[in-house]
Amino acid sequence: MSEILTMSRSKLTHSLLAALFIISAPCAFAADEDTTSTPSTASTAESAPANVVVVGNPDKSNAQADTPDSAKSQSWYGKAWDTAGKHLSDIWKKGDVELYVPFWSYHLPFAYSPSQRADYTEYPAGGGLGKGWYNESGNWEGIYLMEFRDSHAKPMYMGGYGWIPTWNPINEKSRIGIGATVFMFMRSDINYYAPTPGILPVGTIGYGPVDVQVAYIPGGEGYGNVLFWWAKYSFK
Repeated sequence: MSEILTMSRSKLTHSLLAALFIISAPCAFAADEDTTSTPSTASTAESAPANVVVVGNPDKSNAQADTPDSAKSQSWYGKAWDTAGKHLSDIWKKGDVELYVPFWSYHLPFAYSPSQRADYTEYPAGGGLGKGWYNESGNWEGIYLMEFRDSHAKPMYMGGYGWIPTWNPINEKSRIGIGATVFMFMRSDINYYAPTPGILPVGTIGYGPVDVQVAYIPGGEGYGNVLFWWAKYSFK
């Protein structure tokens, strides 16, 4: 069991950057498109009046503008990686340490028979740690690692990145929000703890340093359709 724990936590840690890379890629692509649409220095130089001295080498600017598609692709991936690294750095430097306590795996009755629900574990025993903060837009984002019992009472490991836009309906201390989490998880009934990616919708309601959060796991008859609940405490 100790070998499984060591292997699992190591793989989860290495998976966090991959998850952040996936989240950040669309943002980097959009930024790259904006840059592409901006007029180049070379075009400015060509359109300048004859009596204006242009500083710089227009030929050099043209050479830089005519970069091959492979260079643009590398730039796109580089920007995506830089964006992921910035999010991770901001969370790590500015975020608060957060304690996670899973407390309920609710199997929706329409998808399971009474006997199935009786056999499944609905009260996961486990915990986790993370770091999170409210960014300049007022949205919560954080990273986390959790270990708890799955529906079959076997150890399950989960780690990833969460992003939740929040609102303050009553005062600054109260909040509600809905967002998403991108993560890697490992459990015994999926290729015996092979790392598997996932993305789920997440809702939150909180006051002060305490939040109660829930993720919906979609599925069909006899699988999925679970509301996974946990409490989160932020150490300010």
